[in-house]
Amino acid sequence: MRKVPGILLLIYFAAGLTTVSGQTPLQYRDTSNRGPQTFALIMGISTYKYIRPLTYADKDAELFRDYLKSPGGGSVRDENIFCLLNEQAINSVFWSKGFQWLKAKKLQRGDRLFIYLAGHGDAIDEDQFFFLSYDCNPGGDKNNYLAGGAIQLYNLKKKIAAETSRGVEVFFIMDACRTSELPGGNEGMNFLNTAVSQKKAGEIMMLATAAGQESLEDSSIGNGHGLFTWYLVDGLSGVADSISATDNKVTFQEIKKYVESNVPSVALQRFKRKQEPYFCCDENSEKVISTVNTAYLEKWLQTKRMQQRGPGNSFHGTIDITKKDLIVDTTLLDMYNKFNQAIRNNNITGNESAEFFYQQLSIKFPENPYTLDARSTLTVEYINYAQALVNRYLDCGELTDKEKQQNNEAGARLEKAITILREEEEDFASSLSGRMYFLKASGAYPDVATAFQFAYAALAVNPDAAYILNRLATLHLTNNRLDSAQFYAEKATRIAPKWICAATTLALVKKATENSKKNDSNKKPARKNSFGISIGGGITRSNPGYSGNTNTGFAGIDPASAGTFNLGLLFQAQLGTAVSIRPTVSLSFDKTSIDFQRRSGTGGPITIETVSIETNSITASLPLIIRLGNRNTVPYFSLGPSFNYLLGQSNATAEIISVKKSLFIADAGLGLDIGMPKAGIILSPEIKYSAGLSEWKDETVISPYTTALSSLKKQSFTLNIYLRKR
Repeated sequence: MRKVPGILLLIYFAAGLTTVSGQTPLQYRDTSNRGPQTFALIMGISTYKYIRPLTYADKDAELFRDYLKSPGGGSVRDENIFCLLNEQAINSVFWSKGFQWLKAKKLQRGDRLFIYLAGHGDAIDEDQFFFLSYDCNPGGDKNNYLAGGAIQLYNLKKKIAAETSRGVEVFFIMDACRTSELPGGNEGMNFLNTAVSQKKAGEIMMLATAAGQESLEDSSIGNGHGLFTWYLVDGLSGVADSISATDNKVTFQEIKKYVESNVPSVALQRFKRKQEPYFCCDENSEKVISTVNTAYLEKWLQTKRMQQRGPGNSFHGTIDITKKDLIVDTTLLDMYNKFNQAIRNNNITGNESAEFFYQQLSIKFPENPYTLDARSTLTVEYINYAQALVNRYLDCGELTDKEKQQNNEAGARLEKAITILREEEEDFASSLSGRMYFLKASGAYPDVATAFQFAYAALAVNPDAAYILNRLATLHLTNNRLDSAQFYAEKATRIAPKWICAATTLALVKKATENSKKNDSNKKPARKNSFGISIGGGITRSNPGYSGNTNTGFAGIDPASAGTFNLGLLFQAQLGTAVSIRPTVSLSFDKTSIDFQRRSGTGGPITIETVSIETNSITASLPLIIRLGNRNTVPYFSLGPSFNYLLGQSNATAEIISVKKSLFIADAGLGLDIGMPKAGIILSPEIKYSAGLSEWKDETVISPYTTALSSLKKQSFTLNIYLRKR
């Protein structure tokens, strides 16, 4: 491996990266400094892509960053500050690059970590609260924070807890809630600050406002700043040291008192508003937050005196990491430059792409700072591409075939990002899986089942996400499943009432339902010939009456149950939308049993003689079918007469109890029509009760058995299955 001197490397590096802004390798912790060190993660956003802009949030972030870099803030070096401003301050960069940067610093006991956030904050409820990054698109409703673009502060608190448990001193500073015009409104501001303050993670908290209040910003504060950040930096620079005995140290108690004495009074006097900062917690009262540098304090005070009112700027910052004189293989640099060039050209996948060069870097230079930076950059590109398409969906509109293909690609890229992030950012990776399945559900597939599979997978990850529920509604609507479409559309509208896309989908579903009902009502009765088969079975039971004639030798008669089976053909004719007739001819096999009670002449015990009447016959039925609706699966009633003609009777009983050749029967049934569109058939299971309307026994045959019978009628319970074409 060939080495080059550091100065030549810098020239080569500058030439190779002049067109690639902000791309630098990771820089590990400075091990030459054996003592505690200070680090900072800073985000400031004034310009938002989808949300009402702010004026001075980015300037406040710069002010706090510059304070840390100054002698008054401890002269924190550039490479120990990760700063994102405006369009660079996006969720994917914060989690993927920010925490990879932090991991490289290997924080240890005694280190200080400042996390400073200035911009918009909002909440869905007390458990779901967010700092809104640059590309957050709520689409008018707070529920859409679940669709991405917002930093879930609960997960950030988990990160903070992991650091404080190792003895790192974490300062969490948030200057958000600068307006109540976000979808969460006043309730969202209240939820946000309440949740952040109550969910303590061992950090020192400094929040711009108490629950439900706005954080004020104005051109009259400094040269244009937020009220809280201005007085926080003012106090930490040394002004707060005068609150107690001047010792060139600003303690937690001193900065708390200074900010709490100035911010509320200025807010009330100058702006006629209420703003009460929140500091936690009192057990940190004597902790030294900053050491006063008298020279810097004098310079700060002089700058304050010279400042004039004026509008704030909206500086679009960069990741503030300084390149060092490193000895690096020129092959590595060449490949790294090509990777960044591919990123700039938006050549992410394919031949000579960013993916291609990253794979080469990971094979040849694994765990190298340049490779790690390429990995996080590629991950960010995957996520940003996917998030842009989710944001497009939140703005409503039908998807073209090209956009569906893009969603397929975005889902695949997001899956790659999740795989990369799983090892180090499990929570963030998990938060992306719902969007991955959603994009796949919105892609182009030859079969509908695949889209539904991914949509329900997305719903399993985020069951209360309106954008996923709305996608399910549109899938069901497209496939004419109106009941399911209405269910998901109503749920999406209920949890995201201000999101116009959900309301539009619900309106489309209702219109489709109305049209469907109108079309059904305008249809003339279908008179299609529909042929099919029937098969059934059950139990038969005779209903004999005892004549009372003791000369027969019988003391009484009881019915007994036996089996029956039938197989036939049917023809169904539609008389209207809900009424039809179903003539059926079937071959029946019956076995009916009768128990004759015989008592001996000496008065002994009763004995039972069972006579089984076995017959086969043809049955013709003409039931009237009344359907209880027009859906694909619907219950129905059947009612009508049947005519039974005897084909044969078993010889064993024909001579003692002969039955008539013909018999009239009344039938009543309860069934369920189950449509099977793909198979083109209707399956109809039915429970049917049949009762004979006339006597069954043949009066011309006289025997002790027939004499003992005053009457004999037939009845049966059967389960029949009717199968016919649609």
